[in-house]
Amino acid sequence: MMKTREMIRARRRRVVAGVIALVAMAVFPDVAHACPVCFDRDDEARIAFLATTGLLPGLPLGVGAGTGWWLRKRVREVEAKADRQEARGR
Repeated sequence: MMKTREMIRARRRRVVAGVIALVAMAVFPDVAHACPVCFDRDDEARIAFLATTGLLPGLPLGVGAGTGWWLRKRVREVEAKADRQEARGR
C-alpha cells in the first residue's frame, strides 16, 4: 500500500502533467487538432464522420442490451427445462 507522501507525490505529478498538457494545447492549438480529415470541406466525408460519431456511442449500448436479452432468454430456457424435469419426476 502506498504511503501518504507517495500518494501526494503521485497526485502532484498527475496535476502537473495535466497542466502542462493544457498549456501546450493553449500555446499550440494547431497541434490539438487530432484529425484534419474531420474538418474536410467535402460533404460526403463530413456526413460519413457524423454518422460514425452517432454510431459509436450506441454500439456499446447495443452490445450490452443484446447480452442482457440473450441472458434473459437463456435463463428462461434453463428454468423451463428444470420445470419439465421436475414435472416428469412427480
